[in-house]
Amino acid sequence: MKNYRIGIDTGGTYTDVVVLDSSSGEVIFSVKELTTHGQLEHGIIAALNRLFPKGKKRVRPAEISLVSLSSTLATNAVVEGKGAPTAVFLIGFTGDMVARMRLDSLVPPDSIVRISGGHRYDGREREPLDVDTLRQFLEDHAGIYQAFSVTAQYSVRNSEHELKAQSVIREYSGRHITVSSSLTEDLNSPRRALTATLNAAIQPLMHSLVRAVEAAMRKMKIEAPLMIVRGDGSIIPAPNALDRPIETMGSGPAASVIGANTMTGLSNFLISDIGGTTTDMAIVRQGWPVVEPRGSLMAGYRTSVKTIRIHSHGLGGDSECVDECGKEVEVRINRVVPVSLMAHRFPELIEVLQKRSRENFGLYGALQYIVLAGDSKPEEVPMTSDEAELLKRFSPEPVAYDDFSGRARNRMIIGRLLRKGLIQISGLTLSDAAHVLGLQDNWSREAACHALTISGRWNGRVSWNDKTREQEIRGYAKKILDAVIAKSTYLALETLSRQKLEKDSSLLETFLDGNGMLEDLSVEFRSVLPIVAVGGPADTVYPEVGHRLKTKTIIPENHAVANAIGAASGMVRITAMVEITNPESNGFILHVGNQVTDFTNPDEALKEARKAARTLIQQKSRAMGLKKPEIQIEEKFIRVPGTKDNEGLVSAVIRASSIVKLI
Repeated sequence: MKNYRIGIDTGGTYTDVVVLDSSSGEVIFSVKELTTHGQLEHGIIAALNRLFPKGKKRVRPAEISLVSLSSTLATNAVVEGKGAPTAVFLIGFTGDMVARMRLDSLVPPDSIVRISGGHRYDGREREPLDVDTLRQFLEDHAGIYQAFSVTAQYSVRNSEHELKAQSVIREYSGRHITVSSSLTEDLNSPRRALTATLNAAIQPLMHSLVRAVEAAMRKMKIEAPLMIVRGDGSIIPAPNALDRPIETMGSGPAASVIGANTMTGLSNFLISDIGGTTTDMAIVRQGWPVVEPRGSLMAGYRTSVKTIRIHSHGLGGDSECVDECGKEVEVRINRVVPVSLMAHRFPELIEVLQKRSRENFGLYGALQYIVLAGDSKPEEVPMTSDEAELLKRFSPEPVAYDDFSGRARNRMIIGRLLRKGLIQISGLTLSDAAHVLGLQDNWSREAACHALTISGRWNGRVSWNDKTREQEIRGYAKKILDAVIAKSTYLALETLSRQKLEKDSSLLETFLDGNGMLEDLSVEFRSVLPIVAVGGPADTVYPEVGHRLKTKTIIPENHAVANAIGAASGMVRITAMVEITNPESNGFILHVGNQVTDFTNPDEALKEARKAARTLIQQKSRAMGLKKPEIQIEEKFIRVPGTKDNEGLVSAVIRASSIVKLI
C-alpha cells in the first residue's frame, strides 16, 4: 500500500526533504542537504539517497504515493538572467509597442520578429496572419534557437493566430514553444509577451531539472507522480510544469504558507518564514494565501503570473550584525557565514579566535575569515584579471580577511567576489548570539563566545575583566537578538498594515524598542491575526514578536522544514475563465479559447458560458489524472445602469475553479 508522500524544497542554504504519512499528515522523518546552486538536482538527489540508505529500511520506495518539489530554479534563472536562446514572435504589434516593452533587455533585438495578424478586442480577425514571414525566419535561423514564444494581439479573446503560429513552428523545430494565451488571461498584450518570453527561456532548464529528478526516482524504484509547487501555493503535475515553468516563481515562500496551514489547521493568520538569508511574510485568508492581483514583479518586469503576495526582506539567522562604537546594533541585509558555523567546519579556528580575543589591537575584522564558495564555478563567471588573480589566493580552507584588507584595492575586489558568489566570509550573526544564549546548539558555542568577545572589546561592550566576561557577552548577545526582534516586528507591522512605515517616527521607535512608553503615553499595536512562524530561527525570534504585537504565536513542531511539508501537502488548484462581450451593443460574443460564438440573447450566452467554464475545468482535471472535480463558479457583470436583468449586459467574466487536496 502507498502510505507516504515525499516533499522537497530547495532553499537558499539547504535542500530539505520530508516524508509524510498520507493519512495523518505526520512527518515521519526529514533530512537536510546543502543546496547545490549551480545544479539543483545534485542536492536533491543527495537528499533522496539519504531516504533510502543501503541496508536500512526507513520507508520502502513502493510505499511512496507522491513526490512534490518546490524549486528556486525559475526564480534564480530570471533574477540571474539565465535562459535558453529564444526567438520572440509578436503578432499584430506596432513598433512603438515593442519599444516600450523593453524586450530587447531579455533577448537580442534580432531575435524579436513582428508579424502581421492579430485580432480586435471583440475577437474578430484584424488582419490575416503573415505565415510567409514566419516561415522565412524559421528557415533562415534553423537550429539557432532552443525556445520560441508567440504572442498575438487580443489572443485571450481569440487564440487562433497563436495556435496557427505554434503549428507552423513545430513543422520546423522540435524545440520548446510558449503561446501567451496558454499562460494567462491578461488582456495586456505587452505584459503577456514578457511573460511568454521569460517562460520560453527557462523551459529547457525546467526540463533538465525534472528529467534529473525523475531519473533519480526511477533509479530508486519510486513509482509515483512528480508534482511541482506553483507560486500561488498549489501544485501541478511535472508534465504541466514543463510547459509553464514561469508559474513556479516564488514557489518556496508559497510552500511555506501551505506548510504552515497544514501543520496548524488555521485559516486566517500571518505567516513568517525566517531562514538564513531572508524573511518572507504573507497573509492567509480562508486557508489560502492572498494573491498579488497585478501579477508578480520579476527582475524588474511586471508579468502576468499570479503569485502569493509575499513581503520578502533581507533578514535571517545569517544576516551580518554590526555594532560600531557608540551606535546601536545594525542588522544588515548581506549574508555571512556565522563564526560558530565556520569554526564548526574548521575546528582549528577556535584556538585562533581565542588568541585574537586576548589581543588589544587589530580587533576590527578579527572574526572575518574567507573561504571559496563550495558550489561556485569560477570558469563560468566573468572576472577581471585582478579578480582572477586575487581569487587564486583563496582556498576551501579559511584565510584571515586581515591578510588582505590593508589595501583599499583588495577590499573592493573582495566585495566584488562576494557579490559574484565565488567566496564566502564569516561574520557576527544572530546565530552566534543564539549559541551564546543557549537558544541554538548545532555549531560551536565556544567560537561564538570568542566572536562576541572580539567584537565587544572592539566596540566597548565587553571589558577586559575575565570575571564579568560571560555576563557581558550574554548581554551583548541579547542586544543582537533584540535588534533582530525589533526589525522582525517592524516588518510584521508593514505586512499587517499594508503600509510603508517611517522608521524614524518617535511613536514607532518607542514601540519597537520594547519599552512602549513615550513620556506619559503608552504606545501599543495589536495584531488581529495570530502569527505562525517557521524556519530555523523562528523559535529564537518570534515568541517575543508575538508578545509585542499582543497576539498568539504558533511555532509548529517541524517549523524548520515547513517548505518541504507544504510541497508534500498536496493541493491542486485548477482555474478557467470565459468571457462575454457586447461590442458596440451589436449582440453578445462568447470567447472560449480560439472559439468565438455570437448570441442575440444574453441569457443564452451566459448559460453557454457557465457550461463552457465547467467543461474547461473537467478537461484540465482529466489531463492531470484527477478524479471528478468539485467546481466553484464566480461571476462578474458590467450592466448599463437602470436596465432590468441582463437586458443591459455590457460584459461578463465567468471564472470556474476547483481545489483538490491530495492528503
